[in-house]
Amino acid sequence: MPPTQTLRSELRSLPRAFWVLCAGMFITRFGTFVYPFLTIILHRRGFSYGEIGLAMAAFGGGGLGAALVGGWFADRFGRRNAIVLGTCANALFTFLLYWAQTLPVIMLCAGLAGFMGGFFGPAGNALVADLVPEHLRLRAYSALRLAINAGFAFGTATGGFLVNHSAFWLFAGDALTTAAYGLLALLLLPHGLRHSSTQARWGEALAHLRRDRRFWALLAAQFCAAMIMLQSTSAYSLEVAGRGLAVTLAGWQPTPEQIFGLLIGWNGLIIVSCELSLTRVTQRFEPRRVMCLGYLLLGSGFALNALPGGLRLLLTAMTVFTLGEMLAIPMGSTFVARIAPPAMRGRYMGALGTAWSAASVVGPQLGLRLFGVQPALVWLGCGALGLVAAITLWRCGDREPETCG
Repeated sequence: MPPTQTLRSELRSLPRAFWVLCAGMFITRFGTFVYPFLTIILHRRGFSYGEIGLAMAAFGGGGLGAALVGGWFADRFGRRNAIVLGTCANALFTFLLYWAQTLPVIMLCAGLAGFMGGFFGPAGNALVADLVPEHLRLRAYSALRLAINAGFAFGTATGGFLVNHSAFWLFAGDALTTAAYGLLALLLLPHGLRHSSTQARWGEALAHLRRDRRFWALLAAQFCAAMIMLQSTSAYSLEVAGRGLAVTLAGWQPTPEQIFGLLIGWNGLIIVSCELSLTRVTQRFEPRRVMCLGYLLLGSGFALNALPGGLRLLLTAMTVFTLGEMLAIPMGSTFVARIAPPAMRGRYMGALGTAWSAASVVGPQLGLRLFGVQPALVWLGCGALGLVAAITLWRCGDREPETCG
């Protein structure tokens, strides 16, 4: 059977609830207008790079414990309930962020929005593992990422236009789309696995995690990867705007903010077009090798931004970065779904999410401060982090299954 037909039949065999989850993630990611453009919005309001870094770090600080709490909540009370609670609360605090004017209030709203945004993430990943047979999980996680990245790409491109016309609708649109995902989950998603208070205790999960060398190696590598990826929504927007590119596309001269949105859209377009097909190749190889290569390309892609150049250089750098992302990220989620005991999937996903939350605290603030000193330091640092991630996983994550698809 031709590969395209095999891929099509595999996707058709995924349960209906999985596609509802994909639709919900597309909707909420399409409406992720605020976070990518918050750096630009706050800079326009007169805040310094250091103050903007604190506001961005508040998002990550809020989400630092959210994945652990949300993972426990998803294991104890069901995936659907975690998604509904997290999305509705996140929508509220995101909308309130528009009205915040002083740095302390901005940080408070950003922290609460970050907490609730991180709260429902582990539930979605755990629900995929609940619904999808193991041999289809790599495809399922890739399809979910396709929905997420398609939504984010189209949404960021849309946000590039909204930010120059109506900041209010940037915040309101973000809140409405996130709440829409919660409503969709309430009406159409199953609860997923739920466990008794005894089964859902953190003590037993922590005992498992402490002994799991593979998990800790992946956690450290994912932290480095997240530090790189988070620059795309903080220092990267300033890098693109600071180059002062004068570009004409079919008679249209986009603003720097629109060029930034188009570059993020290019990232999403590549993922939507190529990732599912790429996973049919990568599933044949040992997962650790695939992820290590992905981390190297992830860092190398953004390291190219240290070079002088125009739109062609930025497109090349984003293409290399995106290839690394497609290799490393879906394989990591699939691997965790395999090694986690069924009663602990939410907590395993939540524990992995702490790598991204911790990076959200450190990454934007460090990146923006380095950018204020010398922009090239940010991008060379990304290259170094990609190398560290690959070495860490290669040297310390060697006790894992041979295949992960």
